[in-house]
Amino acid sequence: MNVRLHYETGFLAGVYFDDRLQINSYQVGLNLVTRTIDSENSNIALERIKIFVDSLNSTVFINSCWPLHEEMMTDMGIDITTLPEEPVDQIVGMMLYYKLNAIIEGRMEVTQIELSSSLGDHVCYLHDNEDPAGPFEQDGWWNDAGARRKVKTSGDSETNVVKIMHKNWREFGLGWPDDPTKDIKTVVHANFTKNEK
Repeated sequence: MNVRLHYETGFLAGVYFDDRLQINSYQVGLNLVTRTIDSENSNIALERIKIFVDSLNSTVFINSCWPLHEEMMTDMGIDITTLPEEPVDQIVGMMLYYKLNAIIEGRMEVTQIELSSSLGDHVCYLHDNEDPAGPFEQDGWWNDAGARRKVKTSGDSETNVVKIMHKNWREFGLGWPDDPTKDIKTVVHANFTKNEK
């Protein structure tokens, strides 16, 4: 039986918008539906959501069209989260909708997200699967099921090198119990030949 849930959380993050860096307090409400009868999978899905939202504390949201500003902030040690548009509340909410659905991998579903913020005068933006994806139709880190957030590092203007914050959910003890690859171990054997010349 699918169970409907509502979960409320929040985080504090920076916003680089209109040539200003401001601190913003976000409130998030999630309507969820479980998609598995295994309660352990549902619990893991919710923990993944909590960890990802917590990872946004103290980040700075910035439009990816500002690479020089990104580089400058990264050089100062500021955690950057790039978005495909200006980081207004609606875009931040949409990013969360797609990223959270990606990381819970069908064990649970975010059916609707509500996001408001102090800078946004507490106007609540809603997004669900019937709304157009807009800029999030393009492939990006918000479609990645991994526990990592990818942010550009300094000096990567041409190569798009990414900084990986976390490798996978197993580092948090949040791998799926029914994952068939969890016990697979890979051993690489290298056989180097001598250069006879």
